[in-house]
Amino acid sequence: MTRMTFLALTVLLTVVPPSFAQEMTVEELVAVALQRSPDLQAARAEIAIAAGRVTQAGVRPNPVVAAGHGHGAMDMKTTTVGVEWPLALHRRPGRVAVARGEADIVSLSVRDGERLLASTVRAQAGRLLAAQRTFDIASEALAAARRLRDLLDRRVSEGGSTTLDANLAAVEALRLEADVALATGGVQASTIELRALAGLPAGAPLALRDSLEGLAATPVLPRLTVAAALEARPDIRAAIARIGVADARIDAARREGRMDLTLAAGYARSNVGFDLFAFDHRGARAPIQDIFHSVTVGAKLTMPWFDRHQGTIAAAQAERAGADTLVTARQLTARAEIDAALARERETRRAVELYAGEVRTLARQNVEVMLEAYDLGRFPLSDVLAEQRRYLDVEAGYTDVLMRAYEARTAVANAFGEVP
Repeated sequence: MTRMTFLALTVLLTVVPPSFAQEMTVEELVAVALQRSPDLQAARAEIAIAAGRVTQAGVRPNPVVAAGHGHGAMDMKTTTVGVEWPLALHRRPGRVAVARGEADIVSLSVRDGERLLASTVRAQAGRLLAAQRTFDIASEALAAARRLRDLLDRRVSEGGSTTLDANLAAVEALRLEADVALATGGVQASTIELRALAGLPAGAPLALRDSLEGLAATPVLPRLTVAAALEARPDIRAAIARIGVADARIDAARREGRMDLTLAAGYARSNVGFDLFAFDHRGARAPIQDIFHSVTVGAKLTMPWFDRHQGTIAAAQAERAGADTLVTARQLTARAEIDAALARERETRRAVELYAGEVRTLARQNVEVMLEAYDLGRFPLSDVLAEQRRYLDVEAGYTDVLMRAYEARTAVANAFGEVP
Protein backbone atom coordinates (compact mmCIF):
# COMPACT_ATOMS: atom_id res chain seq x y z
CA MET A 1 0.00 0.00 0.00
CA THR A 2 1.28 3.52 -0.83
CA ARG A 3 1.89 6.36 1.56
CA MET A 4 -0.98 8.20 -0.14
CA THR A 5 -3.45 5.73 1.32
CA PHE A 6 -1.85 6.11 4.73
CA LEU A 7 -2.17 9.91 4.58
CA ALA A 8 -5.78 9.70 3.43
CA LEU A 9 -6.67 7.55 6.41
CA THR A 10 -4.85 9.73 8.92
CA VAL A 11 -7.18 12.61 8.11
CA LEU A 12 -9.66 10.96 10.47
CA LEU A 13 -7.24 11.64 13.31
CA THR A 14 -7.14 15.37 12.84
CA VAL A 15 -10.76 16.29 13.44
CA VAL A 16 -10.73 20.04 13.83
CA PRO A 17 -14.21 21.57 13.85
CA PRO A 18 -14.54 24.33 11.27
CA SER A 19 -15.67 27.71 12.57
CA PHE A 20 -19.28 28.62 12.07
CA ALA A 21 -20.52 32.12 11.31
CA GLN A 22 -19.65 34.08 14.42
CA GLU A 23 -22.31 36.49 15.62
CA MET A 24 -22.71 36.38 19.39
CA THR A 25 -21.58 34.59 22.51
CA VAL A 26 -23.88 32.52 24.68
CA GLU A 27 -24.09 35.26 27.30
CA GLU A 28 -24.92 37.84 24.64
CA LEU A 29 -27.70 35.56 23.46
CA VAL A 30 -28.96 35.27 27.04
CA ALA A 31 -29.13 39.07 27.21
CA VAL A 32 -31.11 39.12 23.96
CA ALA A 33 -33.51 36.50 25.31
CA LEU A 34 -34.07 38.46 28.52
CA GLN A 35 -34.98 41.48 26.44
CA ARG A 36 -37.06 39.84 23.70
CA SER A 37 -38.73 36.83 25.31
CA PRO A 38 -42.52 37.17 24.87
CA ASP A 39 -43.16 35.25 28.09
CA LEU A 40 -41.00 37.64 30.08
CA GLN A 41 -42.58 40.66 28.43
CA ALA A 42 -45.99 39.39 29.46
CA ALA A 43 -44.74 38.76 33.00
CA ARG A 44 -43.27 42.26 33.22
CA ALA A 45 -46.70 43.68 32.42
CA GLU A 46 -47.83 42.20 35.74
CA ILE A 47 -45.43 44.59 37.50
CA ALA A 48 -47.29 47.59 36.10
CA ILE A 49 -50.60 45.97 37.05
CA ALA A 50 -49.39 45.46 40.62
CA ALA A 51 -48.17 49.06 40.80
CA GLY A 52 -51.64 50.22 39.77
CA ARG A 53 -53.15 48.13 42.55
CA VAL A 54 -50.83 49.76 45.07
CA THR A 55 -51.99 53.18 43.90
CA GLN A 56 -55.63 52.14 44.10
CA ALA A 57 -55.20 50.71 47.59
CA GLY A 58 -54.02 54.10 48.86
CA VAL A 59 -56.97 56.07 47.45
CA ARG A 60 -59.46 57.38 49.98
CA PRO A 61 -63.14 56.45 49.58
CA ASN A 62 -65.36 58.82 47.63
CA PRO A 63 -68.13 60.83 49.25
CA VAL A 64 -71.69 59.89 48.36
CA VAL A 65 -74.04 62.68 47.29
CA ALA A 66 -77.79 62.03 47.13
CA ALA A 67 -80.49 64.43 45.96
CA GLY A 68 -84.25 64.12 45.63
CA HIS A 69 -87.38 66.05 44.84
CA GLY A 70 -90.91 65.02 45.68
CA HIS A 71 -94.52 66.19 45.53
CA GLY A 72 -96.82 65.51 48.43
CA ALA A 73 -100.46 66.06 49.26
CA MET A 74 -101.92 69.52 48.95
CA ASP A 75 -99.13 70.70 46.61
CA MET A 76 -96.34 70.00 49.11
CA LYS A 77 -92.91 70.06 47.43
CA THR A 78 -89.70 68.88 49.10
CA THR A 79 -86.14 69.06 47.74
CA THR A 80 -83.34 67.30 49.64
CA VAL A 81 -79.58 67.09 49.21
CA GLY A 82 -77.42 64.80 51.37
CA VAL A 83 -73.71 63.94 51.62
CA GLU A 84 -72.11 60.92 53.25
CA TRP A 85 -68.31 60.68 53.61
CA PRO A 86 -66.86 57.35 54.77
CA LEU A 87 -63.72 58.04 56.78
CA ALA A 88 -62.25 54.52 56.57
CA LEU A 89 -60.28 55.32 59.70
CA HIS A 90 -58.15 52.16 59.88
CA ARG A 91 -58.51 50.29 56.61
CA ARG A 92 -56.36 52.15 54.09
CA PRO A 93 -52.91 51.35 55.64
CA GLY A 94 -53.76 47.65 55.69
CA ARG A 95 -54.84 47.62 52.05
CA VAL A 96 -51.69 49.48 51.00
CA ALA A 97 -49.42 47.06 52.87
CA VAL A 98 -51.06 44.05 51.20
CA ALA A 99 -50.85 45.62 47.73
CA ARG A 100 -47.18 46.54 48.18
CA GLY A 101 -46.33 43.05 49.35
CA GLU A 102 -48.08 41.52 46.36
CA ALA A 103 -46.22 43.92 44.06
CA ASP A 104 -42.92 42.75 45.59
CA ILE A 105 -43.88 39.12 44.95
CA VAL A 106 -44.71 39.89 41.32
CA SER A 107 -41.38 41.69 40.83
CA LEU A 108 -39.42 38.84 42.41
CA SER A 109 -41.34 36.26 40.39
CA VAL A 110 -40.36 38.08 37.21
CA ARG A 111 -36.76 38.12 38.39
CA ASP A 112 -36.93 34.39 39.04
CA GLY A 113 -38.39 33.92 35.59
CA GLU A 114 -35.36 35.72 34.19
CA ARG A 115 -33.07 33.36 36.13
CA LEU A 116 -34.85 30.29 34.79
CA LEU A 117 -34.93 31.65 31.24
CA ALA A 118 -31.20 32.42 31.34
CA SER A 119 -30.54 28.85 32.49
CA THR A 120 -32.79 27.42 29.79
CA VAL A 121 -31.13 29.47 27.05
CA ARG A 122 -27.67 28.46 28.25
CA ALA A 123 -28.68 24.80 28.29
CA GLN A 124 -30.17 24.97 24.81
CA ALA A 125 -27.10 26.82 23.53
CA GLY A 126 -24.98 23.96 24.88
CA ARG A 127 -27.12 21.46 23.00
CA LEU A 128 -26.61 23.47 19.82
CA LEU A 129 -22.84 23.61 20.36
CA ALA A 130 -22.76 19.85 21.00
CA ALA A 131 -24.80 19.24 17.85
CA GLN A 132 -22.43 21.44 15.87
CA ARG A 133 -19.40 19.56 17.17
CA THR A 134 -21.02 16.24 16.28
CA PHE A 135 -21.76 17.57 12.81
CA ASP A 136 -18.18 18.80 12.38
CA ILE A 137 -16.68 15.46 13.42
CA ALA A 138 -19.03 13.50 11.16
CA SER A 139 -18.39 15.85 8.23
CA GLU A 140 -14.62 15.61 8.54
CA ALA A 141 -14.80 11.83 8.85
CA LEU A 142 -17.11 11.64 5.81
CA ALA A 143 -14.75 13.78 3.73
CA ALA A 144 -11.80 11.50 4.62
CA ALA A 145 -13.86 8.36 3.93
CA ARG A 146 -14.87 9.65 0.50
CA ARG A 147 -11.28 10.42 -0.39
CA LEU A 148 -10.25 6.94 0.70
CA ARG A 149 -13.09 5.37 -1.31
CA ASP A 150 -12.09 7.28 -4.44
CA LEU A 151 -8.44 6.35 -3.92
CA LEU A 152 -9.20 2.64 -3.54
CA ASP A 153 -11.55 2.71 -6.53
CA ARG A 154 -8.70 4.02 -8.67
CA ARG A 155 -6.30 1.45 -7.24
CA VAL A 156 -8.75 -1.37 -7.95
CA SER A 157 -8.94 -0.27 -11.59
CA GLU A 158 -5.13 -0.24 -11.62
CA GLY A 159 -4.90 -3.65 -9.94
CA GLY A 160 -3.18 -2.25 -6.84
CA SER A 161 -5.96 -3.07 -4.36
CA THR A 162 -8.77 -5.56 -3.85
CA THR A 163 -12.43 -5.01 -4.59
CA LEU A 164 -13.24 -5.95 -0.99
CA ASP A 165 -11.25 -3.01 0.35
CA ALA A 166 -12.98 -0.66 -2.08
CA ASN A 167 -16.38 -1.98 -1.00
CA LEU A 168 -15.51 -1.62 2.67
CA ALA A 169 -14.47 1.98 2.07
CA ALA A 170 -17.72 2.64 0.19
CA VAL A 171 -19.84 1.19 3.02
CA GLU A 172 -17.96 3.31 5.55
CA ALA A 173 -18.57 6.43 3.47
CA LEU A 174 -22.30 5.69 3.23
CA ARG A 175 -22.54 5.04 6.95
CA LEU A 176 -20.85 8.35 7.71
CA GLU A 177 -23.10 10.10 5.22
CA ALA A 178 -26.09 8.90 7.26
CA ASP A 179 -24.41 10.17 10.43
CA VAL A 180 -23.94 13.59 8.82
CA ALA A 181 -27.63 13.68 7.85
CA LEU A 182 -28.63 12.95 11.44
CA ALA A 183 -26.19 15.54 12.76
CA THR A 184 -27.51 18.13 10.31
CA GLY A 185 -31.03 17.57 11.59
CA GLY A 186 -29.79 17.92 15.15
CA VAL A 187 -28.14 21.26 14.41
CA GLN A 188 -31.19 22.60 12.61
CA ALA A 189 -33.61 21.51 15.35
CA SER A 190 -31.41 22.92 18.12
CA THR A 191 -31.10 26.21 16.25
CA ILE A 192 -34.86 26.50 15.80
CA GLU A 193 -35.50 25.79 19.49
CA LEU A 194 -32.81 28.24 20.62
CA ARG A 195 -34.13 30.93 18.29
CA ALA A 196 -37.60 30.57 19.79
CA LEU A 197 -36.26 30.75 23.34
CA ALA A 198 -34.38 33.95 22.53
CA GLY A 199 -37.50 35.55 21.11
CA LEU A 200 -36.02 35.81 17.61
CA PRO A 201 -38.31 35.55 14.58
CA ALA A 202 -38.38 32.34 12.59
CA GLY A 203 -35.62 32.24 10.02
CA ALA A 204 -33.50 34.90 11.73
CA PRO A 205 -29.76 34.20 11.42
CA LEU A 206 -28.36 32.71 14.60
CA ALA A 207 -24.81 31.50 15.21
CA LEU A 208 -22.71 31.22 18.34
CA ARG A 209 -19.17 32.48 18.64
CA ASP A 210 -18.34 30.19 21.55
CA SER A 211 -17.12 26.61 21.32
CA LEU A 212 -18.20 23.78 23.57
CA GLU A 213 -14.56 23.03 24.48
CA GLY A 214 -13.86 26.63 25.43
CA LEU A 215 -16.94 26.97 27.63
CA ALA A 216 -16.42 23.61 29.33
CA ALA A 217 -12.79 24.46 30.08
CA THR A 218 -13.56 27.84 31.65
CA PRO A 219 -13.37 27.58 35.45
CA VAL A 220 -16.54 28.24 37.42
CA LEU A 221 -16.25 31.33 39.62
CA PRO A 222 -19.60 32.18 41.25
CA ARG A 223 -19.95 35.85 42.09
CA LEU A 224 -21.66 35.09 45.40
CA THR A 225 -20.90 32.87 48.35
CA VAL A 226 -23.32 30.07 49.15
CA ALA A 227 -24.83 32.03 52.05
CA ALA A 228 -25.20 35.16 49.94
CA ALA A 229 -26.75 33.18 47.10
CA LEU A 230 -29.35 31.70 49.46
CA GLU A 231 -30.29 35.22 50.53
CA ALA A 232 -30.26 36.71 47.03
CA ARG A 233 -32.07 34.03 45.01
CA PRO A 234 -35.36 35.56 43.83
CA ASP A 235 -37.43 32.42 44.40
CA ILE A 236 -36.41 32.39 48.08
CA ARG A 237 -36.96 36.13 48.41
CA ALA A 238 -40.40 35.72 46.84
CA ALA A 239 -41.24 33.03 49.40
CA ILE A 240 -40.11 35.35 52.22
CA ALA A 241 -42.22 38.14 50.71
CA ARG A 242 -45.25 35.86 50.93
CA ILE A 243 -44.79 35.80 54.71
CA GLY A 244 -44.91 39.60 54.71
CA VAL A 245 -48.06 39.58 52.58
CA ALA A 246 -49.72 37.08 54.92
CA ASP A 247 -48.86 39.30 57.92
CA ALA A 248 -50.23 42.32 56.05
CA ARG A 249 -53.45 40.46 55.28
CA ILE A 250 -53.86 39.53 58.95
CA ASP A 251 -53.42 43.18 59.90
CA ALA A 252 -55.75 44.36 57.14
CA ALA A 253 -58.45 41.89 58.21
CA ARG A 254 -58.20 43.07 61.80
CA ARG A 255 -58.48 46.68 60.64
CA GLU A 256 -61.58 45.78 58.61
CA GLY A 257 -63.10 44.35 61.78
CA ARG A 258 -62.78 47.59 63.77
CA MET A 259 -65.32 50.36 64.22
CA ASP A 260 -65.63 52.79 61.37
CA LEU A 261 -67.21 56.19 61.03
CA THR A 262 -69.14 57.82 58.21
CA LEU A 263 -69.97 61.52 58.41
CA ALA A 264 -73.31 62.69 57.02
CA ALA A 265 -74.85 66.08 56.28
CA GLY A 266 -78.08 67.08 54.59
CA TYR A 267 -80.17 70.01 53.48
CA ALA A 268 -83.93 70.04 52.87
CA ARG A 269 -86.17 72.72 51.33
CA SER A 270 -89.88 72.16 51.86
CA ASN A 271 -92.61 74.17 50.15
CA VAL A 272 -95.73 73.48 52.28
CA GLY A 273 -99.21 74.80 51.57
CA PHE A 274 -102.93 74.07 51.92
CA ASP A 275 -105.80 74.58 49.53
CA LEU A 276 -107.22 77.15 51.88
CA PHE A 277 -106.97 80.88 52.33
CA ALA A 278 -106.42 83.01 55.38
CA PHE A 279 -105.80 86.64 56.15
CA ASP A 280 -102.32 88.17 56.23
CA HIS A 281 -101.09 90.90 58.55
CA ARG A 282 -102.78 93.53 56.37
CA GLY A 283 -106.08 91.77 56.51
CA ALA A 284 -105.96 90.66 52.90
CA ARG A 285 -106.77 87.11 51.80
CA ALA A 286 -103.66 84.99 51.18
CA PRO A 287 -103.02 81.26 50.55
CA ILE A 288 -101.82 79.20 53.45
CA GLN A 289 -98.24 78.36 52.20
CA ASP A 290 -94.62 78.76 53.32
CA ILE A 291 -91.06 77.51 52.60
CA PHE A 292 -89.05 75.76 55.29
CA HIS A 293 -85.26 75.14 55.27
CA SER A 294 -83.54 72.52 57.39
CA VAL A 295 -79.93 71.39 57.78
CA THR A 296 -78.89 68.10 59.38
CA VAL A 297 -75.44 66.93 60.50
CA GLY A 298 -74.74 63.48 61.82
CA ALA A 299 -72.55 60.40 61.76
CA LYS A 300 -72.90 56.67 61.17
CA LEU A 301 -70.88 54.32 63.30
CA THR A 302 -70.22 50.77 62.15
CA MET A 303 -70.17 48.49 65.20
CA PRO A 304 -68.25 45.20 64.79
CA TRP A 305 -70.50 43.18 67.05
CA PHE A 306 -70.79 40.07 64.85
CA ASP A 307 -68.58 40.37 61.78
CA ARG A 308 -65.02 41.01 62.89
CA HIS A 309 -63.55 39.22 59.85
CA GLN A 310 -62.71 36.20 61.95
CA GLY A 311 -62.66 33.88 58.94
CA THR A 312 -60.44 36.19 56.91
CA ILE A 313 -57.98 36.42 59.80
CA ALA A 314 -57.91 32.63 60.21
CA ALA A 315 -57.31 32.17 56.47
CA ALA A 316 -54.47 34.69 56.52
CA GLN A 317 -52.89 32.97 59.53
CA ALA A 318 -53.04 29.63 57.72
CA GLU A 319 -51.51 31.32 54.68
CA ARG A 320 -48.65 32.58 56.81
CA ALA A 321 -47.97 29.11 58.17
CA GLY A 322 -47.83 27.80 54.63
CA ALA A 323 -45.49 30.64 53.62
CA ASP A 324 -43.13 29.72 56.48
CA THR A 325 -43.01 26.14 55.24
CA LEU A 326 -42.46 27.30 51.66
CA VAL A 327 -39.42 29.37 52.69
CA THR A 328 -37.88 26.39 54.45
CA ALA A 329 -38.56 24.12 51.49
CA ARG A 330 -37.06 26.53 48.98
CA GLN A 331 -33.99 27.12 51.09
CA LEU A 332 -33.39 23.37 51.38
CA THR A 333 -33.94 22.91 47.65
CA ALA A 334 -31.64 25.78 46.76
CA ARG A 335 -28.86 24.52 49.03
CA ALA A 336 -29.18 21.03 47.54
CA GLU A 337 -29.05 22.50 44.02
CA ILE A 338 -25.89 24.45 44.85
CA ASP A 339 -24.10 21.51 46.48
CA ALA A 340 -25.11 19.07 43.74
CA ALA A 341 -24.15 21.47 40.96
CA LEU A 342 -20.72 22.14 42.47
CA ALA A 343 -20.06 18.41 42.96
CA ARG A 344 -21.18 17.58 39.42
CA GLU A 345 -19.12 20.40 37.94
CA ARG A 346 -16.02 19.28 39.81
CA GLU A 347 -16.26 15.68 38.60
CA THR A 348 -17.23 16.50 35.03
CA ARG A 349 -14.25 18.85 34.78
CA ARG A 350 -12.04 15.93 35.83
CA ALA A 351 -13.67 13.74 33.15
CA VAL A 352 -13.00 16.42 30.53
CA GLU A 353 -9.35 16.50 31.53
CA LEU A 354 -9.10 12.72 31.18
CA TYR A 355 -10.69 12.70 27.76
CA ALA A 356 -8.73 15.70 26.52
CA GLY A 357 -5.49 14.14 27.69
CA GLU A 358 -5.07 10.36 27.97
CA VAL A 359 -8.26 8.98 26.43
CA ARG A 360 -8.18 10.81 23.11
CA THR A 361 -4.39 10.57 22.89
CA LEU A 362 -4.37 6.80 23.35
CA ALA A 363 -7.25 6.35 20.91
CA ARG A 364 -5.39 8.39 18.32
CA GLN A 365 -2.21 6.38 18.87
CA ASN A 366 -4.11 3.11 18.44
CA VAL A 367 -5.39 4.20 15.04
CA GLU A 368 -1.92 5.33 13.99
CA VAL A 369 -0.50 1.93 14.91
CA MET A 370 -3.27 0.14 13.01
CA LEU A 371 -2.67 2.35 9.97
CA GLU A 372 1.04 1.58 9.97
CA ALA A 373 0.32 -2.13 10.31
CA TYR A 374 -2.20 -1.97 7.45
CA ASP A 375 0.33 -0.13 5.33
CA LEU A 376 2.71 -3.05 5.95
CA GLY A 377 0.01 -5.60 5.12
CA ARG A 378 -0.34 -6.97 8.65
CA PHE A 379 -4.04 -6.11 9.17
CA PRO A 380 -6.98 -6.02 6.77
CA LEU A 381 -8.75 -2.74 6.09
CA SER A 382 -11.78 -3.91 8.10
CA ASP A 383 -9.68 -3.90 11.30
CA VAL A 384 -8.41 -0.42 10.56
CA LEU A 385 -11.94 0.89 9.94
CA ALA A 386 -13.13 -0.75 13.15
CA GLU A 387 -10.37 0.98 15.11
CA GLN A 388 -11.25 4.28 13.45
CA ARG A 389 -14.87 3.80 14.47
CA ARG A 390 -13.72 3.29 18.05
CA TYR A 391 -11.78 6.53 17.74
CA LEU A 392 -14.89 8.30 16.48
CA ASP A 393 -16.81 6.77 19.39
CA VAL A 394 -14.21 8.31 21.70
CA GLU A 395 -14.78 11.69 20.02
CA ALA A 396 -18.52 11.24 20.49
CA GLY A 397 -17.91 10.35 24.12
CA TYR A 398 -15.75 13.44 24.46
CA THR A 399 -18.60 15.55 23.08
CA ASP A 400 -20.95 13.98 25.63
CA VAL A 401 -18.52 14.70 28.47
CA LEU A 402 -18.07 18.28 27.28
CA MET A 403 -21.83 18.66 27.21
CA ARG A 404 -22.15 17.28 30.72
CA ALA A 405 -19.45 19.65 31.93
CA TYR A 406 -21.19 22.56 30.27
CA GLU A 407 -24.54 21.54 31.77
CA ALA A 408 -22.88 21.36 35.18
CA ARG A 409 -21.57 24.91 34.72
CA THR A 410 -25.04 26.05 33.71
CA ALA A 411 -26.51 24.34 36.79
CA VAL A 412 -24.02 26.17 39.02
CA ALA A 413 -24.97 29.54 37.53
CA ASN A 414 -28.66 28.73 37.93
CA ALA A 415 -28.24 27.46 41.50
CA PHE A 416 -26.40 30.63 42.50
CA GLY A 417 -29.12 32.73 40.87
CA GLU A 418 -26.83 34.38 38.36
CA VAL A 419 -28.47 36.44 35.63
CA PRO A 420 -26.50 38.72 33.29
